[in-house]
Amino acid sequence: MKKVGILVIALVLFIAGIAMADSGIEATTQISFLGANGAGITSTDSTSRSGYSPAFSNMVETGSSFTMNVVNARTETNNGFVVGAVNTPSNVNHFIRLDALGNTPSVGKVSAFMKGISQEASGTSKLVEQVEFSERTSVDGQITLFDKAMHWESGTRRV
Repeated sequence: MKKVGILVIALVLFIAGIAMADSGIEATTQISFLGANGAGITSTDSTSRSGYSPAFSNMVETGSSFTMNVVNARTETNNGFVVGAVNTPSNVNHFIRLDALGNTPSVGKVSAFMKGISQEASGTSKLVEQVEFSERTSVDGQITLFDKAMHWESGTRRV
């Protein structure tokens, strides 16, 4: 009988904190993992934010993912909603930092992205401007440091 087994020597520290308040959502994930005999771990974090008024509309999505055999990673995401007044800007932030686990580099693939669309209208119906953007960064292999911070902010009036 063929014995198939996976030995995982792992320190898995998984801390996920989600705090919801009037101003939005915050989430933090921290993972340290050392796999053996082909063991691996996959993690995906993402958030989206959309807003609408008769003359203004946005949709933004941001996040990151990794599939690793060895990893030391931390992600932080926050999503600030428009609250109270039209001059309060909305925002989305996503940070990912992936580095060595002790003296061992992280091994695998990591990527982070942000994409969005912003539209403005004249009055309440005629579209006069549309801006779309997207950005993705990926690394595959032995990683000693992957550090990415993404920020988007929008409001009808800046103070």
